[in-house]
Amino acid sequence: MEANMEKTYDNKNYLTYKKIFFTCIYSILSALIVSFIICRWYWDANEELIHAVLELISIIIGVATFLIVWYQSELDNEVNKILGFGFLIVSILDLLHVHYYKYIVLKDIANGQLSMLLEILSQLFQVITLMMFSYKPFSSKNSKYKMLSLTVIIIVVIPYLSKLTYKWIPRLYNEKGNTAFRIMLELLIITLVIVTLNKLRSRIEETHFVRFQYIFLSVIMIIPSELCYIVFNSKNSFYVVLAYLFKIGSYYFLYKAVFSCMIRYPYTKLIEGKQRLEDILNDIPIAIYTYNSSNRVDFVNNKFEELSRHEKSSIIGLNNKELSKVIPKAGNGEEERLFDKETLLDKVYENDKEAKNIVRTYIDGNGNPVKVLVNVYKIRNGALVLINDIKREQEIDNLHLQTKAILDSIAVPIMILDGDNKITACNNSYLEIIDRSDIDLVGMSYEELRKDIGFIETKGSLALNQDKDVNKEYEGYLTTGDGLSKQISGTYSPILNIDNETIGAISIVQDLTEKKEKQQKLINQEKLALLGQFGATIVHETRNFLTTIKGSSQLIDLYSEDLRIKEYARRIDTSTDEVNRIITDFLSLSKPRETDLLEVSFNDLILSMKGIIETSSLLKGIDLVLDLDYDERYILCDETQIRQVILNICKNAVEAMYEVNSPVLRISSGLRTDSNEIFIKISDNGNGIPKEMIKKIGTPFYSTKKNGTGLGMNACFNIIEEHCGKIEIQSVVGEGTTFTIVIPYIDEDLEDII
Repeated sequence: MEANMEKTYDNKNYLTYKKIFFTCIYSILSALIVSFIICRWYWDANEELIHAVLELISIIIGVATFLIVWYQSELDNEVNKILGFGFLIVSILDLLHVHYYKYIVLKDIANGQLSMLLEILSQLFQVITLMMFSYKPFSSKNSKYKMLSLTVIIIVVIPYLSKLTYKWIPRLYNEKGNTAFRIMLELLIITLVIVTLNKLRSRIEETHFVRFQYIFLSVIMIIPSELCYIVFNSKNSFYVVLAYLFKIGSYYFLYKAVFSCMIRYPYTKLIEGKQRLEDILNDIPIAIYTYNSSNRVDFVNNKFEELSRHEKSSIIGLNNKELSKVIPKAGNGEEERLFDKETLLDKVYENDKEAKNIVRTYIDGNGNPVKVLVNVYKIRNGALVLINDIKREQEIDNLHLQTKAILDSIAVPIMILDGDNKITACNNSYLEIIDRSDIDLVGMSYEELRKDIGFIETKGSLALNQDKDVNKEYEGYLTTGDGLSKQISGTYSPILNIDNETIGAISIVQDLTEKKEKQQKLINQEKLALLGQFGATIVHETRNFLTTIKGSSQLIDLYSEDLRIKEYARRIDTSTDEVNRIITDFLSLSKPRETDLLEVSFNDLILSMKGIIETSSLLKGIDLVLDLDYDERYILCDETQIRQVILNICKNAVEAMYEVNSPVLRISSGLRTDSNEIFIKISDNGNGIPKEMIKKIGTPFYSTKKNGTGLGMNACFNIIEEHCGKIEIQSVVGEGTTFTIVIPYIDEDLEDII
C-alpha cells in the first residue's frame, strides 16, 4: 500500500513539473516575441515611456500583493506577512528607479548610477522576500502595524542612504555596458533564487492561501531576467526589454499565486465549511431537513432518507405541498399533512416560535406507516425540521424500564454513578436502606448524598491495579429519614469502557445493623460463659465463707450488749447480704435458672406489683404516680422473673433521682392491640442517659452508675427476651428516662380454641 502511495505521489510530482516546464517555455517564447516587436518598432522612439509602462505593470502587481496580504491577515493570521510588506518595499524602489531612469536616457552615467543602484536593491529585496516566505510561509505572528512601521522605515532609509552613497559605490554601468561589480551582484541574486527554488520544492503541491506552483514559477522567471541583465551591453539592447518582460512574467505568476487564489479562497472555505456541516448532520441519528427562504427543501440528511424511504434527489427542491404529496399523512385522507404549510410550518412562520413534540403518522416510500415525533424551528431565512422515530424512542424507554426493573428486583442495594460521580440510577433496596423519600437521588452528586444522609466513614480500604482505582470497600454510619442510625458496608467499583477508561462507578451496599447487633450479642454471651466458668467455683467457695461471716455477725449482735459492737455487727451482716447478691448474679450468669412459663392474669400481676412497689423501702421521699390499665389479659410468663425485672428497673430509676429536688417515679401500663402486646412503662425525672450510651445498656459490666456492675440490667434483658418481649428505652438528658417492658399477651380467639 505504501508503495502504491509513493508511486501515486511520484506521478503527481511528474505532472506538476511537466506543467511548470511547459509554462516556462511558453512564457519565454512569449517574452521573446513581444521584446522583438517592442525593440523593432517602439523602443528607440519612446524608450523612457515604454520603460516606465513596463515597470509600472510590475509596481501595480507588487502593491496589489501588499493590499491582499494586508486585508487577508484579518481573516487568516497564519500567513507570513513578509510577502506583502516585502513587495511593497520592492514596488517603492522600482518607482524610484523609474524616476531616476531619465539620467540613463540622457546618458548621464554619474547620476544614472543611482537608478541602477535602486534597481539592484529592488531585485535583491524581491529575492530575499521570496526566500524568507519559502522558509516560513505561515509562521509570522507579528502585528501588521508593527511590520508596516518597519517597512516605512526601510522605504525611507534605503533610498536616503542610496542617494548619499551611490557616488562611492563601485560603478554598475558604463559606456561598454555592465561592470564586473554589477555582474557579481546579478550572480548573487541568481544564487539566492536557486536556494529559494530548492526550498519551494517540498511545498509545490500546496494551495493554502497561496498556490506554491505559481510562486515556484515566479521565482524561476527571475533567472532569465537576471541573465539578460548580465549580458546586455547597451540601454538600447534587446536584452534590456527582454529582462523587463521576464520581470513582468515573474510578477504575473506572483499575481496568480496570491491574487487569484485569494479571490477563490473565501469561497473555497465556504464550500469546505458547508461540506463539513453536511457531514456532521448526516452522521446525526436524527432525521433532519431544512427549508430555504423560498420555502423549498435545500438539505436532507441520511437519516431522513432512511426514515422516509425516499432518495435525497427526489426531496430537495420541493415546497411544502409538493413534499406532502411525496410523503402523505396516514389516516382518513384529510388534507392536513406534516409538511403542509397550513399546519406546522404555518404556525412557525406566523407565530415566530417553534412547534415541539408533534406526533404524526406518515406513509414512507415503501407504503408503510411510520409514527414520528416532529419538532420545527424557525432559523434565519428558513426553517429546521427534526424528526424522531417514536418506535426507536419507545425501544430506548423500554430498555430503561427493563434496566430499572432488573435493578429493583435485586435485593441488594445498588447505586450507579456516571463519570462525574453523579447518580444515574438506584434500586428500591437502596432507597429503603437510606429511607430518604424527601430527596431525589437521580442527578445528585455522590458527595452531596453522603452529606444529606450524614454518612460517617469508619473504615475504608482501596484496592489498586496498575496504579488505578479498582475497588474500594468501606464501612460507616448513616442517618435515615426517621433519625435512626444504621451501620452499613459497601463497595465502590469503577465501570470501564472497551478502552479500559473509567466512565462511571457502581456502589453496592449492605445493612450491617442487625448483623453487628447479633455479633455483639454473641460476644457478650461468650464473655458471660467465660465469666461463668471462672466464677462458678469462686462463687461456691465464697458463699461458704459468707455463710460463716453472716452467722458470726448475727451471734455477735445477739449476745453482745455493747451498742457500738452491735452496730458494727449489723453493718457486717448488711455487707454480707450485698456481696451475696452480687454472687447470686454471678451464679445466674454461669447457670441461668430455667424459666417456668405459666398463664398469668396481667391484671393480677399489676395488682400484686402495686402493693410491692408502694410498700417498698426504696420509695422513701419519692412521689409515686401509678397509671395502670386493669384490662383483663393473660400472658405466658414466669411471674417471679417479671417481678424481678420490674423491681430492678424501679430500683435503678430511684437511684437515678438521688440528686433531684422533687423526684417522681411514674409507672403506667396499657395494651397495644394492633400487635397483641402489653406494656409497663417506668419513668423517672432524673438526669437522663446520653443517646450514645443507651445502645450499651444491658451489656455485662457496663453501667451508668458509679458502683454498678451492669449484671442486673443484663439479666433483665435476658429475661424479657426469653418471654419473646423487648425493653425500649427513651431518655432526654436533664429531663429523665423511660423504660418500657413489652410482652405479648395471649390472643382471646386463640385462648378460646385452646
